[in-house]
Amino acid sequence: MKVKIYSLYALLCLIWGTTWVVLKVSLQNTPVFYGVGMRFIISGAILWIYFFYKGYRLPKSRTALIIYTQFAILNFTLGYALTYWSTQYIYSNLGAILWAMFPLTVSFMAHLTLPGERLNPRKLFSISIGLIGVIMIVYNGEVLGTEKTIYGIIGTLTAVVLASWPNVYLKKNPGIVEPIHLNVVSQSVAGILLLSVSFIFESSQHMLWNWSNTSALLYLSVFGTVFAWSINIWLFKKISVMQISYIAFFPPVIAAILGWIILDEYLSLPAIMGGFLVLTGGILMNFKFRRRALGP
Repeated sequence: MKVKIYSLYALLCLIWGTTWVVLKVSLQNTPVFYGVGMRFIISGAILWIYFFYKGYRLPKSRTALIIYTQFAILNFTLGYALTYWSTQYIYSNLGAILWAMFPLTVSFMAHLTLPGERLNPRKLFSISIGLIGVIMIVYNGEVLGTEKTIYGIIGTLTAVVLASWPNVYLKKNPGIVEPIHLNVVSQSVAGILLLSVSFIFESSQHMLWNWSNTSALLYLSVFGTVFAWSINIWLFKKISVMQISYIAFFPPVIAAILGWIILDEYLSLPAIMGGFLVLTGGILMNFKFRRRALGP
C-alpha cells in the first residue's frame, strides 16, 4: 500500500506539472470556454463508459448532491474557467506557482471545519518553507508574463479559493461518493455548462483542429482530467487533506522547468532557489506523512 500511495502521489504531481505547458500551447488556437468545456465533455464521456461497464449506481442522498454540485460549479466550472482565462495573460509556470497557494486556503478552511485537521507548528513550518519558495519565484519579475499579468494573477487566485471548499467538504463527508461518482457527474455537468457559455460568448471564435491542438485536448482530457482526478480523489481516502493539498507545491517546479525548455519562459536563479525550497517543504511534510498516514 505504501508503494502504491507514493507512486500515485508522484504520478499526480507529474501529470499536473505537465498540463500547464500543454494548456498554454492549446490556448493559442482554442477559445477559452470551448477548450475547457470540451475537455470535460470528453473526460465525462470516458468516465460514463467505464461507469456503465462496471454497473455502478449513483448515490442520490442530499449530501451526495451537494458534493456533486460544489465540485461541478466551484471547482470544475468556475475554477477551471478562471484558470484557462488567466493563463492567457501569464506564463504557464506562474499559473502553476499561484496554484501552490491551494494548500494555504485548504488548510485554513480545514482548520475551521475539520477537528482532525488542525494547524500545528510542524504543519505551519512545512507549509511556510514551501510558501517562501513560491514567494521567491513570484517576486522574480521575469516570470510574470505580459502587461495584463495582474488580471491573470487575480483570476488564478480566485480560482484557487473557489476550488478549495469542495475539497474540504468532501473530506468532511467521507464515504458518501466514490471517485468515479464524483468525477462522472461533476465533470459532465461542468462540460455542459462551459460549452453553453461558449455558445453564447464565443460564437465568433473557432478552435483550430490541427494535430497540436487535438493532441493537447486529448492529453488534458484523458491524463489531466480522467487519470489525475481519479487519483486525486482516491488519495483522499488514504492521506490527510493537508497532505493531499500539498500536491499543489510540486507541479510548479515541473511547470517552471518545462516552460523554460519548451516555451522559453525565463527561469532565473531566484526561481530555481524558490523551487528548491518548495521541494524542501514537501520533503519535510512527507517525513510526517510516512509516520502518520501510512502507519508502521
